[in-house]
Amino acid sequence: MTTIFKDGMFQEESWTRVEPEADLPQNRHILVPVATFLAHANALKNRGNFGVEVAPPDKVEELAAHLDELPLISVVFPSFADGRAFSAARILREQMAYKGDIRATGSYILDQVPLARRCGVSSFEIVKPEVLKALKAGEWPEVTKYLQPVGTVHEIPEGTRPWARRSVRELPVAAE
Repeated sequence: MTTIFKDGMFQEESWTRVEPEADLPQNRHILVPVATFLAHANALKNRGNFGVEVAPPDKVEELAAHLDELPLISVVFPSFADGRAFSAARILREQMAYKGDIRATGSYILDQVPLARRCGVSSFEIVKPEVLKALKAGEWPEVTKYLQPVGTVHEIPEGTRPWARRSVRELPVAAE
């Protein structure tokens, strides 16, 4: 079982990752690489619940014709220093208008969780015990001022610099 963090709650899921050259198992919850999906798209669509795993250097644009049929796309962080998963999530949400679940997997750290949310990630596969512990304790290292606007969250300009943004959560609420 894998611990998933989504919408502020934890859940357990059982997904089987399929290696690029492996046969497709009968398990209904499988996660396949982009190349495997493209080679077996019709068979996968007929069998049920599956997801596609986008790992560097895969191009999410290759999935464009299939987005409506994909319930889950996993973006892989091979290392916390590798930001290509952020780019993949933004392309999926902002340029390709993907509406399904984008899941962060791999070696990300707690500080990257809010930033991944800004980029369009909607769920997180938790493999690091320190990330799990921090999220269960309610830690959320939110950055409230940004220098790069995104289209997935509501933000407002900050000061006189058009590229500087801040979260609307930081605004004071008027007492009624």
